[in-house]
Amino acid sequence: MPIGIREISGISILDIEGNIDINSSDIIETVGWLLNSGKLNMILNLECVGLVDYNGLSVLTIAFKNTVNHKGALKFLGVTLSVRELFRIVKLDSVFETFSDEKACVASFFDESAQKLHLRRKFKRLDLHLPIQYKISGQANAKFFTGNILNLSAVGVYIYTPYIFPLNTMLDLQFTFPDTHAPLEAEANVVWLADKQLQSHVSPGMGAGFVHLTAEKEKAIIDFIDKNITYRSEQ
Repeated sequence: MPIGIREISGISILDIEGNIDINSSDIIETVGWLLNSGKLNMILNLECVGLVDYNGLSVLTIAFKNTVNHKGALKFLGVTLSVRELFRIVKLDSVFETFSDEKACVASFFDESAQKLHLRRKFKRLDLHLPIQYKISGQANAKFFTGNILNLSAVGVYIYTPYIFPLNTMLDLQFTFPDTHAPLEAEANVVWLADKQLQSHVSPGMGAGFVHLTAEKEKAIIDFIDKNITYRSEQ
C-alpha cells in the first residue's frame, strides 16, 4: 500500500492511502524501520484511508504497541467518523490519540503530561501463561470455557484456546493473579482472532479488549504487570 513519509519538527508523518486490512503489514514494517532508525515519535495520517477492518485494527494495534515498547509515541491524524467509531467499539479510543488538525497533532508531542505516561503504562504488555475462564455475556446459565492468557495489558488479553467466538462477542472473564485469592472479573469484547497461517504459534485463540474496566481493576492489572516486568528484568 502507498505510504509516504515526511517530517515536521522531528516528528515522522506517515501518509497512508487505501484500505487498512490483513494486507497492510507494510505499516508495521515501516513503523519498525523508523523505530530502528531512532525515529520514535510518529503520526499515522489516515485522511486518505477509506476503510479499517478488524484485521486492519490489529495492524494498527501492533504498530502502536511496538512504538510504545520502544518508548516512543504514535498518534493518529485525519481519522474518519467510521474509524473513530471502530476505535470506540473496541475501547481503543481512550488509548489512541486522534487529531483532526496536523499542527495540533505535532504540537501535542511536546506536551509532557502525566496522561501520556499513564497511556504508556496502560498499554504495557506482559507475556505469561495464566489460566482464564470466560463465558458469553448476558446469557442465563451460559457455560464457562477455559483457556490461557498469553499476554495481558490494561487494555485487554490474548486468550489461547480452542473455544473461540466471533468478532464483537461480549464475554465475561475471570482470572486470578498468583498470590491472590479473589478472581478478577471483567467484561471484554472479542476484537480479533488468530490467523492459523500467519500466527500458527498462538492459534487457535482470540484477542479481547476490556470494556467498562473500573479504575481499581485497571490499577491492579498495571501494578501486576509492572511488578513482574521489573522482576524478570532483574534476573
